Amino acid sequence: MVLILWGLLGCASLYMHFALGPEFDPNATDYDRQLYASLPIWLNIVYVAAVSCGLIGAIELLVRNRGAVLLSALSVVLVTIQFGWMFLATDIIAVKGVWTTYFPALIIAVQLFQLWFASRAKGRGLLR
Repeated sequence: MVLILWGLLGCASLYMHFALGPEFDPNATDYDRQLYASLPIWLNIVYVAAVSCGLIGAIELLVRNRGAVLLSALSVVLVTIQFGWMFLATDIIAVKGVWTTYFPALIIAVQLFQLWFASRAKGRGLLR
């Protein structure tokens, strides 16, 4: 259930990203606005897919469906692509500081936990 709530938080973040953009943050700078405007379309697709796979994977875990493993693995890959591109292809760390990597690291860690949990449940025969 906690992983489903985590996935729903991802959906809320996704909504704010698309509906409100950087204006959601009262401390948004010109850099934030410029970075947001320059994001490639494919990165937004990866973001939607990562959140969707994570949430649906968590739901699949709750209903004990073995699809949880594949969806959790896809979420890990997609989140890694999303944040990997952000940190390697932009200057966000140089401009904002290394602390900008902390929450994405937490997101990847939670998705890795979900994948581990789903794989373990499958290995124990708990998923059908």
